[in-house]
Amino acid sequence: MARRLPGILAALAALLALALPASVERSAAAPAPFTLDIVADRPGGPPVLLQFLVAARSPAEAERAVAAALAALPVAPREPAASAAWRPWGWAWSDAELPVPVAYNPTGAPPAAGPQAVIAGLDAWSSVEGSRFRFRYAGITDRTASILEAGPDGENVISWVHLPCDRGCVLGLTSKEEAREVDMLLNSNPNALRELGLDAVLDWRTVILHELGHMAGLEHSCPAPWGPCTPEEIAAVMYFQYTGINRALAPDDRAGIRALYPAAPAAPPAGPVRVALEPGWNFLVLPGLEPAAAAADLPCLEAAYVFEGPSWRRWARALPPPLVTLTVFPPERPAWLYAASSCSAGLPLP
Repeated sequence: MARRLPGILAALAALLALALPASVERSAAAPAPFTLDIVADRPGGPPVLLQFLVAARSPAEAERAVAAALAALPVAPREPAASAAWRPWGWAWSDAELPVPVAYNPTGAPPAAGPQAVIAGLDAWSSVEGSRFRFRYAGITDRTASILEAGPDGENVISWVHLPCDRGCVLGLTSKEEAREVDMLLNSNPNALRELGLDAVLDWRTVILHELGHMAGLEHSCPAPWGPCTPEEIAAVMYFQYTGINRALAPDDRAGIRALYPAAPAAPPAGPVRVALEPGWNFLVLPGLEPAAAAADLPCLEAAYVFEGPSWRRWARALPPPLVTLTVFPPERPAWLYAASSCSAGLPLP
C-alpha cells in the first residue's frame, strides 16, 4: 500500500493506461491506451500537472495526439514535453477540506455519463467503513475544468471538451493545481471512441469511479510497468489498466482509502443528534433510523437514497410501500436526503 499513498492525483490516463517504454510499438490493428504526463505552464498563470489518457497504436502516435490536444488548450508544456515518470505535486486533502466538493458540467457528455455516474462514484468513495474521507456532490455547474481557463477557479469540476482525434486520440486528462484544486476533463469528440473501436467496451461510470479515487489521493493499485500485480491488485478499481465494467470498490481500494484517511475513533452520541437539512440534496449518515420515522420529525424530507453495490435503495413520501426498498439507514453508509425546504430536529440515533 505504501507506494499508493503519496498525494498524487493521476490523470484520467490512469484508468486505462499501460505505460510502456517508447521503444515498444503496438500492433497497428489494435489501438491501446497509453499514459503521458507533463507539467505545463499557463501564460500569466500558475503551472499545472496534467496526465493524459491516450488511445493510440504506438507511443509515437500517442505523443502526437497529446501534442494536438495541447495545441487546443491554453498551456505550454515544459521540457521534456512528455514523460512516463510520475511527478508528485506535494499535497493531499486535509481534514479541514473534507468533504471535498465536486461539481459536474454535463455539457457534451454521452448519455451513459450523466450526473448519476458522478454521484454513484462520490458515494462509493465516501462510504468506506473505517475511513474519514468524504466527497460532497456540489451539483451541476456551468464552469469547466480550469485547464481550459487561465488558472484555478476554486471549484473541483468534471467537464467535457471536444479535442482532436487525428491519428491517436486523447480521451481525457486530470489536472492538479498548485492551488488546492483538482479537475477532470473528458473528451466529448464522438470519434474518440468510435474510430478507435472502443465505443462498445468503455464504461464511463467505471472511468469516473477510478478517477475519483485519484481525486481522493490514491494512485494505482499496481503501477505499470513495475508489477508483478497480485490478483487483489488486478481486481481493484484503482488497477492501472481498464479491464471492463468495475463499479464496486474492491478490498484493495477500501484498504487504500483507509490507509490514507483512517477514521478517528467515534464517541457514541449522547442523547438525540441534531439533524439539519437544507433545500436540495443533503449527504448524511443516519445509522439505524427508519426513513419514515425520520420524516415524521423532519417535515421537509421528501426522499432518501442509499447506494449499495450496483443499485440504489430508495424511500420517498409519495412511493407506495411495494416500491420502497430502503427501510432502515445502514451504519457507516451516507444517504442522499432530498429536502423541499429547510428543517431540523433532534433524532434519537441508536
